[in-house]
Amino acid sequence: MSIFSALTAPFRKAEAAAEHPAGAEPREDTVVDINVTPIGTPNPDARMFRVDEALVPSGTYEYNSVKAAADAPLAARLLGVSGVELVLIAPRFVTVRKLSERVWSDLEPLVIAQITESLQLGEMAVLETEVHNAPAQRTAIEVRILELLDEEIRPAIAQDGGDVTFVEFRDGIVYLKLIGSCGTCPSSVTTLKMGIERLMMEEIPEVQGVEHA
Repeated sequence: MSIFSALTAPFRKAEAAAEHPAGAEPREDTVVDINVTPIGTPNPDARMFRVDEALVPSGTYEYNSVKAAADAPLAARLLGVSGVELVLIAPRFVTVRKLSERVWSDLEPLVIAQITESLQLGEMAVLETEVHNAPAQRTAIEVRILELLDEEIRPAIAQDGGDVTFVEFRDGIVYLKLIGSCGTCPSSVTTLKMGIERLMMEEIPEVQGVEHA
């Protein structure tokens, strides 16, 4: 069993194992209670859906088409809902971005239903084949940048259903990519320049600026 499977399997199967011990016939009326909580974000076209169990061990996974989500059953389900244009899967939440002409009063119940059904069926949100390879060797400055992102910046952005990924550090400039609810958020430039850039330049003298990749 891979590390990914070992980490995710208990969250999917623990309750089923307790309900159906070895040698016992499964109860057809057993339904796993799933709580999905919708939360608004600064982006009016993006909404975060919190869940009570881990979807992936760590990291975030973003998809913008059913084809791209071939190895992500939950994302494929959600992208199959008319009006959904992007899905971000994180350990304890899913961010869904809709087309601007659609309204949340129509989409929200459909999104919650798909997440609930996926979890009740015990589907993996992201298959282990989608887990990223080990990162390339980093310079000392890049390691400090990544540590700052992981320890202070990403947790704050995750509160609004988004994430930020490191692309490269070149000629004193840190290139980042805002994803999830932050990808098209009206305040994303402010977040990048007034928030992330200021902190990066204060904590890491070698950083002269931050740009969106």
